[in-house]
Formats: sequence, structure tokens, C-alpha cells
Amino acid sequence: MGVSLTIDEDLNAFSLFNLKTFKQVPFASSVALNNTGFDIRKSFNKGTLSVFDKPTNFTQKAFLTTKSKKNNLVVHVFAKDKQGNDAARYLRFGVKGGARPPKGFERYFAGLPNDGSLSANSYFMPTRQVKRDGKGNITRPTLKKLSGQVTAGTAFIGTPRNSNRPAGIYVREKNNKLIAKFITTNRKPTYTGRFNLQEIGDKVIQRRFNQYFNNAMKKAIATAR
Repeated sequence: MGVSLTIDEDLNAFSLFNLKTFKQVPFASSVALNNTGFDIRKSFNKGTLSVFDKPTNFTQKAFLTTKSKKNNLVVHVFAKDKQGNDAARYLRFGVKGGARPPKGFERYFAGLPNDGSLSANSYFMPTRQVKRDGKGNITRPTLKKLSGQVTAGTAFIGTPRNSNRPAGIYVREKNNKLIAKFITTNRKPTYTGRFNLQEIGDKVIQRRFNQYFNNAMKKAIATAR
């Protein structure tokens, strides 16, 4: 997921220049592509601040860029997609929209003991009773504590008896009061696409590429032997 920059023009058209100038065109093109690619990456990463609510550092540094060479005038700006560091998986819903798949903690909760009242493909939504970090995310220690309570029997996953409360994860306090930590829904959470990478990339290209190319050509010609 990202954008690609390349030089489609036939560089032989630059043969109208003298030979000294023509030899510098691939180098200047590569420099311009690389600098523009880095600017696009910076714009993408910065754009996460306005598109997503309190994005983590992981999200703010999600995008990378490749570098072109004189004989390979192509640059890719893309979201990390390696296993264990798959930012693309999370960002694609902000870019394209659509229903999100179950999150990691939802798959984990589905494997814990429950009373059998949860329907298939249940989605867990945290309540205000769940502690979060400064970014609004549920911390791993919080999830670990809650799963330990389920295992110990001081919390359960299911539907409270003799109640119209929805299925979820409930903690039983000493006074026998049930506190809902998560409630479930069968409606798939959906996102609206609002992070237009192509549009952002095109604007950067229009503003920066020609400037970078011209500066690189001037420097290359001035230092050419």
C-alpha cells in the first residue's frame, strides 16, 4: 500500500542537449526521485496525525521508501508490511475504508472460557471501565490482568443471568456487583476511507520534483569532468 514514482519519458529525447549535459540526466532524475520520495514519506507519516485519533508512534512512522538508481528510476513509498510490524494491515482501512477484521485481543478472548452465549464473529468493544494509555489504546498488562481474572473465575465472558445486559466480559466485585469491561456486538466495525495517499503524493510531486531535478542538474553539470 503506497505510491510509486518513476520516469516514463524516453531519456533519449534529451539528446538535444550536448553530451556533457545529457550524461547527467539519469543522475539528476534519480536524485530528484529520491528526494521527492522522502518528502512523500514525510507527508504520509505526518498525515496520520490529522487522519487518525491519537496515532501511536508505530502509526506515525508506518511509511518507508525505497531509493532509485541511475539505471533503475523507480521509487516506492509504502507502509511497513512485515510480520510482527504490519502497519499496512491497520492503515488500509483508513485509506480504503471497509469492515475491519477481528483485532488480536478479540481473537484472544474468543479462545478463553465463556458461557456459550456469544454468537459467532462477535466483536468486543471496550467500555469506559477499561484502563487505557495516553493514546487511548488498551495496554497489554490490562488485557493480561483481565484474562487472568477470567481464568481465576473473578471475571467471566458471556451474558449475565436474569439481566438484559449484552454479552461481554464482566468482572465481579466483592459486593457481587458486575462491572462490564467489554460488551460484544455482531455488527462489523467499519471505517470510512479518508487517507488519500495518491492525492497527497501527487501534490508533493507537483511541488517538489522539478525543483529537485533542476538543482541536481545544475550541480551535476557544474562538477562534471
